[in-house]
Amino acid sequence: MLLVIYASLYPFAGWTDTGVSPFAFLTAPLPRYNTGFDLMTNVWGYMPLGMLTVLAVHPRITGWRAVLLALLAGLLLSGAMEAIQTYLPTRISSNVDLATNTIGALLGGIVMAPFAGRLIDRGGLRRVRKHWFEPHATFAILLLLLWPFAQTFPQEFLFSMGGVVRSMLLDPSPDAFLTGVIHNWFPDLFDWHDQLQAHPEALQRQELLEALITACSWVGTALLATVTMRRGAPMLPLLAALLTSTLLLKAGATLLQFPLAGAWDWLSSGARFGLVVGSLVLVLLVRLPRWLRGGLAMTLLIALIVLSNVLPPSPYSWVSAQAWRLGRFVHFNSLSQWIGWLWPFLGLGYLVWRAEQTHLQRRAGRQAR
Repeated sequence: MLLVIYASLYPFAGWTDTGVSPFAFLTAPLPRYNTGFDLMTNVWGYMPLGMLTVLAVHPRITGWRAVLLALLAGLLLSGAMEAIQTYLPTRISSNVDLATNTIGALLGGIVMAPFAGRLIDRGGLRRVRKHWFEPHATFAILLLLLWPFAQTFPQEFLFSMGGVVRSMLLDPSPDAFLTGVIHNWFPDLFDWHDQLQAHPEALQRQELLEALITACSWVGTALLATVTMRRGAPMLPLLAALLTSTLLLKAGATLLQFPLAGAWDWLSSGARFGLVVGSLVLVLLVRLPRWLRGGLAMTLLIALIVLSNVLPPSPYSWVSAQAWRLGRFVHFNSLSQWIGWLWPFLGLGYLVWRAEQTHLQRRAGRQAR
């Protein structure tokens, strides 16, 4: 629901009362222009809402009643969003959007209703969670599920995350509070960052830097995942599934946002080299003790944050800052970008917390003995 609200009301600015009733869209003529992409996006966007509604009310409400509840949830949420969009000049309220959103919630409920009992009552996912992951892994599992979504943002370097400081340095607007604080405390930081700008003849250097960032991000994320897994879990197949699903999701998002470009244009030679070398090294690293894997994951995530903030933008990037802002997922791009900025810091926080818990458990064990 939060994702739907975010996508429907972004950028949450420019509110204007034009004197039109917020429910005028219900009786308005059908929109003159509708694309198949927009219709399918409206349906797909509300299908998860219908599916999760059916799961949320199980087992108190099941069967066709749960499907009707999913339909009602989609209808009410979509109707509220379309009504509020009346006050946003950048958005257009539409009865077609209301219909397609409601259909999406209904289809999601229909698809999920037969599987609700199998997923919850008989607990297949719960058994997998128990057999493969440690009890403390809940937060890390959520982070790993967010990791592929963070990569859908069109990045200059594959898997580059945590570059929130660099973004402020490259756009030092005078009205930005944080930028002003950084400029006052470190007045030479902006000039120093400008001196790192790449030159056109540095193509080979850029490829090596992209390979380094890609490898640090992928291996650090994978090692964080292994810290949460039990000894008998199929680590390598799970990591391969995570990487494959992420690459396919990024390719699909790229193709939807930039139909004239190739789905794999972002997979440069530097990115491929980083993925191959990082994956080969990872096969050896998963055999290390858990505490050592956790330490390496922390080191690599710190290196990723430093590289993402220090390195200048690549002049050989497959997509420019102007191009991605014109993408079809412009409302979700900003959210995906923020997830990518915060993900390494959240991963570091989890690893530090886990290291502290392990230390406390060992100390308690020594005191007990």
